[in-house]
Amino acid sequence: VFIGFLSLILLSHMNKIMLEKELYQQMTLKEMLLILKKLRVQYINGHRILFPLTKEQKRILEAFSISEPM
Repeated sequence: VFIGFLSLILLSHMNKIMLEKELYQQMTLKEMLLILKKLRVQYINGHRILFPLTKEQKRILEAFSISEPM
C-alpha cells in the first residue's frame, strides 16, 4: 500500500509538470515514459558511456529541470 501511495505521488507530480510545461501537446505520459526508457548507458572497462540523447529526451529532461547526464 505504501509503495502504491508513493507511485501515485510521483505520477501526480509528473502530470503537473507535463501540464505546466505543455508537454501534453506533443506526447502522452505513456509516450514520454517510452521515450525515456530508450536511454542507454554502457560500461566499458569501468568507464560509463552514455548514448547520445535524442531531441525529445533533451526536451523532457529540460522540462523536468534535470541536467543532461554526462
